[in-house]
Amino acid sequence: MTVSPDVERLAARLRPAAPPERPLRVFFWPADVTSGVFEYRVRMQRDELLRRGHEVQTSQHMGEWARDHADVIVGQRVCTGPPSAMWQMLAAKPDRSYALVYETDDDLFSIDPVTNPAGKIFRHPEVRQNMIDNITLADMVTVSTEPLAKVVSRWNKNVVVLPNCIEAKIFDIEPPLRRGKDDGRVIFGWQGSQTHREDWEFARAAVGDVLAADERAQLKMLGTQYFEGLPILDGGRTTRLTFMPWTADLDTHHKRVSRFDVTLAPLAPTRFNASKSGLRVLESYALGVPVVASRVEAYRGLVQHGADGFLVGSRAEWRTAMEALMDAELRVTMGAAARERARGWTIEENIHRWVSAYRAAAAGEKAT
Repeated sequence: MTVSPDVERLAARLRPAAPPERPLRVFFWPADVTSGVFEYRVRMQRDELLRRGHEVQTSQHMGEWARDHADVIVGQRVCTGPPSAMWQMLAAKPDRSYALVYETDDDLFSIDPVTNPAGKIFRHPEVRQNMIDNITLADMVTVSTEPLAKVVSRWNKNVVVLPNCIEAKIFDIEPPLRRGKDDGRVIFGWQGSQTHREDWEFARAAVGDVLAADERAQLKMLGTQYFEGLPILDGGRTTRLTFMPWTADLDTHHKRVSRFDVTLAPLAPTRFNASKSGLRVLESYALGVPVVASRVEAYRGLVQHGADGFLVGSRAEWRTAMEALMDAELRVTMGAAARERARGWTIEENIHRWVSAYRAAAAGEKAT
């Protein structure tokens, strides 16, 4: 019997991993346990490390196991008063057997409090100084992108880039729910929170052009709706614009994204965005959904222009790319290429990066 590559990949994923020679003891100390930051930078890593036989605990409370048994304590975005005091006490302990790893995946020093009101806390002088002090005291800092590594290297030279990843189970959504469908609709999808209005503005005019020119075009927004200025109104009722709120469940979120025909990924060229990763594009790729994305650093290393998506800048370029992807055959071809490109970005394929970094930190070495 011939076994397909997809079946082989599924069997490998479900098979318990061989136990490591010496299990790492890792304590994750997350900033919160309900956000996407926790999912992508703590929960995925925890689950895969456990599957591979390492000892891992996760809590927002610093317990005895972490202080007495952990090889590595990973503190995520430690910056407010009490956690910072604890971090600095842990760093000062003269006989400590653990390494302190500071984890952050955003340039928290460059958040604009106008466009991101939730980021005001990181603009507070005491919080900013705590971040600097805590990064400085860490034995290692882990970040998600090279530009972010350059930001934090001002205060700590032992910085390791551990890229944002996806879980292999996303490929179980097979085939993507709308790939290749020709039902008289083309759904352009956008996702973002209330902090992404500035990003959306880079695509809004072109989206309006396409919606006005072709009645097959539809827009689906996930998370926040920015329908202002779009021309599709019929008797006061929006007809080709739909909206769905955020869901904290990643599986549900991925199924919603899989209903896109094309993902729109505008990103403003701000200092904060310069350190962002291409995670939004990566998830769409894993679902076989081609993208039209801003020509910025976060997406240049991921999108192969013309092969699995388009990198654009001007209003005319946005419009031209969207019009090209009105063609179902092109969407199928690009979506298949995108899906294959995403397979190398799973946490299962990349967990060795975390293991190597944590082992180096525990041994008092600089990661390479």
